Amino acid sequence: MIFPAMPVNENERLKSLYMMDLLDKKDDERFDRLTRVAKATFDVPIVVISLLDRDRQWFLSRSGIDAQETPRNLSFCAHAILEEGMFIVKDTLADPRFADNPFVTGEPWVRFYAGCPVRLPDGAIAGTLCIIDTYPRPFSSAEINTLLDFGAIVEDEFLILSMAMSDLLTGMPNSRGFYRSGEKRFAWLKEHKKDLTLLYFSIDNLKSINELLGNKEGEEVVKTFASNLTKCLKDQDIAARLGGGEFAVLLANTPDHSADAFLFDLQSRIDAVDRLSGKNYHINYSHGIIENGGDKYTTLRGMLEDCDKVMYSEKRRR
Repeated sequence: MIFPAMPVNENERLKSLYMMDLLDKKDDERFDRLTRVAKATFDVPIVVISLLDRDRQWFLSRSGIDAQETPRNLSFCAHAILEEGMFIVKDTLADPRFADNPFVTGEPWVRFYAGCPVRLPDGAIAGTLCIIDTYPRPFSSAEINTLLDFGAIVEDEFLILSMAMSDLLTGMPNSRGFYRSGEKRFAWLKEHKKDLTLLYFSIDNLKSINELLGNKEGEEVVKTFASNLTKCLKDQDIAARLGGGEFAVLLANTPDHSADAFLFDLQSRIDAVDRLSGKNYHINYSHGIIENGGDKYTTLRGMLEDCDKVMYSEKRRR
């Protein structure tokens, strides 16, 4: 058996996958309907939509198989995501990459595999839509095109999910996206007793910019602030535009990535923008901060509500 290689952009691919927060999700009818129809269309015993995590493949939807996840290094899909197009193995026993794979020599007795890589809205490959048979079989060009069509429908669903969780102006997660991925991250940090910090930002002079210079100028300020905020993030941080000129960031504190370091980095970037922009105004903002909130709060939402209050109390004091 030949183990699959890693994509050259693996870190970026995983970051995109984690931001979509699809892992460990199941029983989503929009995807289950697709696997059921694909199973009937191709007359195969197994169809799955698989997502490739760091060390496992997670079945976002499956029909004809009980397992919810399998090791990545044994998966056919880990080979499939390395391809530009369809990945087809007509007879696994005749292919040295898979002939002694335990999923070939044992349950579910894979003898035929066809996988269509499926991409997230930013272009990163999340995993595959694949069909599996227990007998070798040919796969015609018409069948290839049909599987590609099914894969495109999966990608359309990813896009719909992304749009529901994304802020159209900045491209950052919106409040729904923040809570969806942030609550999961918050729970993990609490469970593992890791320090965590929540930051809440508000652009102070956005209203006056909108009133004096117009909404278009205000939108540029929001996009500029969002862009510089995003540049301060590390891989495990989660940030969002909550609405208007308000933003939130969930940090996992580490020795080289503290809240103080984050705030200094952001202020330095905004100062540079103000110096170089040639505008007759500066971008002014306030922030609230709650550190090590995992000891006090049971949910991210409760922590965010208090962080909002801290920010506004600081603003009133100035």
